[in-house]
Amino acid sequence: MNRIFPRNLTAHAAMQIAGNPVTTRLESGVSNCFPGLEFDHRNLDRRFFPGLIFEFVTTNNTPDRTGAHLTATDLTDEALAPPGPNTAAADQSDENTRQQLALKLAGSVGKQLRTGNWFLESITQSGKTIVVDGDAANARLPGITIWRLVRALEKGPVSILLKNRGASGAASHVQLDGWRRTYTDSTTGVIDPSYAAGELTQSLCSPWMHDFRDCACFYWASNHPDIVLAEPQPGDTLPDGSPADPVAAGTPIDWLRSDRSPDRTGAALDTERKNRGAQMDHYEINERWQDLAIVLLGEEVTRTYQPRPIETATSFANPAELTTNLVKLAGVEHAVMLEYLYARYSVLNPANHTPQPLRDDVTFIRHEMLMIAVSEMRHLRWVNQLLWELEHAGLIAATGPVLDAAAKIPTQKGQPDRVRELLPLTSDRLDQFIQVEQPSGGLDGQYARVLATLRDTTTYPPHLQELAERIIGDGVQHFSRFRQIRAVLQPYFQKKSTSYLVNLTPAPDTDANAKKALTEYKNILDQLRLAYAQGDAEDFSHIAAARATMFALEDAGNALAAAKLGIPFP
Repeated sequence: MNRIFPRNLTAHAAMQIAGNPVTTRLESGVSNCFPGLEFDHRNLDRRFFPGLIFEFVTTNNTPDRTGAHLTATDLTDEALAPPGPNTAAADQSDENTRQQLALKLAGSVGKQLRTGNWFLESITQSGKTIVVDGDAANARLPGITIWRLVRALEKGPVSILLKNRGASGAASHVQLDGWRRTYTDSTTGVIDPSYAAGELTQSLCSPWMHDFRDCACFYWASNHPDIVLAEPQPGDTLPDGSPADPVAAGTPIDWLRSDRSPDRTGAALDTERKNRGAQMDHYEINERWQDLAIVLLGEEVTRTYQPRPIETATSFANPAELTTNLVKLAGVEHAVMLEYLYARYSVLNPANHTPQPLRDDVTFIRHEMLMIAVSEMRHLRWVNQLLWELEHAGLIAATGPVLDAAAKIPTQKGQPDRVRELLPLTSDRLDQFIQVEQPSGGLDGQYARVLATLRDTTTYPPHLQELAERIIGDGVQHFSRFRQIRAVLQPYFQKKSTSYLVNLTPAPDTDANAKKALTEYKNILDQLRLAYAQGDAEDFSHIAAARATMFALEDAGNALAAAKLGIPFP
């Protein structure tokens, strides 16, 4: 899943605030998932039409209540007032429509709507009308369906027809012309000030009550963890504070477990039903709520919280210095991708009559290695995009596609670079990969300076920092993936077993499969060079050709591995 980055200016904190959960930052908050857990999206749409407040009611027992019920008119709605001097043009409605709507709601029409039992009957936009409340009770759409239709409305003019249930004649219908509210300011991303404090969360469940135990609604408050990571035990941590044991570092546990002792903390099972018997019951939560651990950065914390040191990065002095380092990083991305691919082919191919449980292990490892390598290919593309975007902005001279693989690769912070090598996936080799992807070290530390530089939006286009953020975010995932691979391979390392491994050596250039692999590799680079030379993010033809060639490279790599040979990447 691609990461989502905030447009809201208030979400661009310069650093992770100690003690604040990661969900306080919009790029990683659960509110990026639909329908969302940090606020009830229905509370946005209840004010979809300026000056009116609806509730979307779904009930089978009392059909007279079902539908989009008009609960109030709001004459203080800021959307009805003339736009302020700082209101962006994109956020302004048609002035005549605004004036007419404000007059109606402040006059006799508004007075009419404030008495009776009014429901939304139809919605019209772009010449299309949807009837949501028919003449018969069985023709009424449930509130949840109407909400989905309202949520699908596009920005722009909207006309609605309201019906007073139980009334007849001219007093039974009111038509209003308005527009679909723009929920956030297009410049700052700040939510429309018409929403009162607490309005967006008013329908969420209340923590520390019985519904905390078995609530099955869609809108759990974000401070209710489900699956968490265990707290590292004293003396069992890396210098950055994370668990030294990779199994413990990546094993999810049930936050609601009844037995809280560290030695009884097992992995959470794969279904809610399986976990239910080992969890606290309603009465236990009321009696032992203080035993439930605080969760910071996805990890339980029972002792005094010691925030991990926040490292700051120094910006590059100018676009030329930034460019020099981007060219270097592109080469590193290419180099580690080749190392990862070579190591992947050194893992036993599960298609070759591999017995269980070895088959499951090597299937997982090869899949994860491929996903990491593909991600590095994406990074190579993004670094080249940064270069061509800087060129298009007139900040640097034409640099051209950068597709050469670096000869050396960064390791841990403060340590010298190592030479690029093509080696099988042994324990030592896996440790090298983990060091490369270590947060704040290796590649991640290199990109920290790039990001710090691109945050200067007075010099650089604002959208470029998002590319750097994506690369850094993916790097953190690479670190976790490699540690998961180590957890799977740990039993083999402890037994000094190489049953999962094909001890590859680079194939001689004269080998037919090696020639084929190198030809396909060259074809991929040629297609990428053509694609990146265009400097057009929407030009997919050469990218598609390169991807098609990658399948041929995969076949050649597997054929060589069957003969205990690896692709001799130059």
